[in-house]
Amino acid sequence: MKREVLTRRGFLKATMVGLGSVALATLRLPDRALAEDPASVFNMLDDTSLPEELRLEHTMEVRLPLIAQDGANVPIIIGMTHPMEPDHYIKSFRIVGFNDPIVNKGVYEFSPANGEAYLSTQMRMDGGDTGVYVICECSQHGKWVSYHSFKVSLGGC
Repeated sequence: MKREVLTRRGFLKATMVGLGSVALATLRLPDRALAEDPASVFNMLDDTSLPEELRLEHTMEVRLPLIAQDGANVPIIIGMTHPMEPDHYIKSFRIVGFNDPIVNKGVYEFSPANGEAYLSTQMRMDGGDTGVYVICECSQHGKWVSYHSFKVSLGGC
């Protein structure tokens, strides 16, 4: 009976493949759940069963162009008038676009020291009719999502 010897190179290769598979699987799970039914994962801002004051506190002002001329640089501005106190603040914004080859457009984290939950950035989007989900995470009330659609004339991806 011939016994195979595991070399250092073989061990490293197997470890990297295993770790990469686990990382890929865990990164894609929230995106799949969001694409299937966002309301099952997040608080929706248009859900009338939630208290009005809670929805107003977590309303995001999202500014996007109606028609972006170039998908390579689509500007987005997100702002909220939410308390930024040590025990109640906005933890993060996440931008996700499912009609794009690169789904995750970024995660931006905040702390009470920021004083305001505000973000201005650019993202790369594929051409055509598209949209993005903006997800904000509150330290006390969980994740809130809103959807914004727009058109991109020339794709950047």
